Amino acid sequence: MPSNHLPAGRPATRPRFRRTLAWLLLGLCLNTLAIALPQEQVLTLNDGTELPLGIYPAEGARLLLWLPSEFGPSPRQGALAEALAARHIEVWLPDLHAGWFLAPGRYSLNTIPPSAVAELIAQAAATGKQVFLLASGRTAALALRALRHLQVTGRSGTNIAGLISIGPRLFLRTPQGGEAADYLPITTASNVPIHILQPRNAGGFWRLGRVIRMLEQGGAPVSWQVIDGVRDAFHLRDDTAPAEEAASARLPDMLATAMQLLTPLGGLPAKAAPMAGEDLAPRAAEAHELLRRYEPPRPAPELALPQLDGRRLDLHALRGQVVLVNFWATWCPPCIEEIPALERLYQARRDQGLTILAVAVGDPPERVRDFLASHPVSFSVLLDEQGEALKRWGVHAFPTTFVLDRDGHIRHGGFGAFAWDGPDIAPYLEPLLQDTPQPAHPDSTRSP
Repeated sequence: MPSNHLPAGRPATRPRFRRTLAWLLLGLCLNTLAIALPQEQVLTLNDGTELPLGIYPAEGARLLLWLPSEFGPSPRQGALAEALAARHIEVWLPDLHAGWFLAPGRYSLNTIPPSAVAELIAQAAATGKQVFLLASGRTAALALRALRHLQVTGRSGTNIAGLISIGPRLFLRTPQGGEAADYLPITTASNVPIHILQPRNAGGFWRLGRVIRMLEQGGAPVSWQVIDGVRDAFHLRDDTAPAEEAASARLPDMLATAMQLLTPLGGLPAKAAPMAGEDLAPRAAEAHELLRRYEPPRPAPELALPQLDGRRLDLHALRGQVVLVNFWATWCPPCIEEIPALERLYQARRDQGLTILAVAVGDPPERVRDFLASHPVSFSVLLDEQGEALKRWGVHAFPTTFVLDRDGHIRHGGFGAFAWDGPDIAPYLEPLLQDTPQPAHPDSTRSP
């Protein structure tokens, strides 16, 4: 007799059930597509600016207004916006560069008036949802200035919850080669709730404490989270490392947690914090030569650090040598780029009395040792795991290099990777190397 049972592992599926399943899958795909594709709109602001806006709608009560970085919108934002919308968080992505016909660049958003961004925030708040701003890098200053404008003009609202900032850069101008840091006036004139997501592999990590104290000075309640293993703009980069890909995948959850921390703080205060002086936008660094000259030369700060073998090297013992002190990190692409040029310079000039000290900041010895196995150098590498030397020397970005004369005075300083063995650098070094070198060498001056 024929059996009414099918073989194990082959469930009975009737044609009607198959059709129902197909319709369910089609509906699921359509719903997913509705989330994935943003609604493209154009907002016309009071001054006539037509601002392109991508909206990832969601049924929840929260809205994330994500301001682009100074380098413009990133294709990676879409995937993150989709993930947030799937968590019932609506996302608005305004294209500020297109609205004001701006070319992306470090200071590209300087000309955008905070009043225009304040109007955008007010339109988001008019939806009735709880509005959170997201801004990274230099855009954080624009967001804070816009929030303050709302307060000053009497348009603050309890549904404007505050700012989430990834690696904020609040410098008035980026310090170059050991310059003192000047911060924007808004840094101490903000009392809005702020949550900072700070990448560890960034110059800003080492100044996070100071930035928090300055924000709190204006009355801002500040919370923060350090994200290990990632660089600035890790969530927007094309050249991401595996750790940065993993952190980007976790970012929607980090943002949702940040919103939970900001929500109980009461939203945007009605009254703005007092501001000393004029409300300023970031400025480009003042033009100077390839390396900034120290006039007059400045005595070098203390530098006595361990090397990979555990022995300490003291800069004071190198008097009589021309010394390049290079602050770098294994995660920093420009640092890696200039290492071969530094090695070639050292080999060509060491007999004239040139010494190079490469100060590895924040990396443990095993990581530096592994890195140098594939990037061997013959000059001395020092370990500044806690960033203490970095702070004494006024370093704010990587790589930063100082050129010291034979008396231990800083004569030049610069930020960025250079062709150290090229003709553009020679005029800075030749006058210092022309003096008769003294018999000091790092191999014979290490202290126990």
